[in-house]
Amino acid sequence: MTLPPARALLAPNRFGEDPLLQRLLSLAFIAIPLPALADPAPPLLAPGVRLIDHGIYCQTDSIGTQAAPETSLGFIDTLPGVPVMVYRQQEIPGRLGTSFGVVVELDRPILDMRIETWKPGATKAEIWYDSTLADTPQMRGFAFDYPEEIIMGLWRMEAWDGDQQLYSVEFEVLPPEALPGVTSDCNLMS
Repeated sequence: MTLPPARALLAPNRFGEDPLLQRLLSLAFIAIPLPALADPAPPLLAPGVRLIDHGIYCQTDSIGTQAAPETSLGFIDTLPGVPVMVYRQQEIPGRLGTSFGVVVELDRPILDMRIETWKPGATKAEIWYDSTLADTPQMRGFAFDYPEEIIMGLWRMEAWDGDQQLYSVEFEVLPPEALPGVTSDCNLMS
């Protein structure tokens, strides 16, 4: 059995045989932003790790900073305590001032827990190290303080004890209009 030439398998198009026009149309379709291909995965937890909460929390003033040279800013903010999540969800509006994260509790202390934040399209995580106590809720999060930090797509927050993954939680950052009324500014909430 002989197959017809590949060109014959293509349906004729209404744009004719103009190769330049066909290439431009192909590029236009590639440039159209498409919705995310996957929703955030359910949180993954290692034995001995309990997810207390996750989602969007009220903006909290920092009480200081901690050096974190493997992050884009070179430091992380220290919060006065564990904030309350006001929206328990994995969909995050991509707007300035939005704060999101996870609250976990471990059954053992860890001195050098590696915290990783994977941004959409990144080939390397932003990393910082922290210690945690046993049976004490600990918050790990991210706040959109600068416009360049707002990247649409799937974000992943992980923690590691050496080569053992403790948890992995994904969040999908969406255009703000996709989540009207969802905000970290609890002063604006009724």
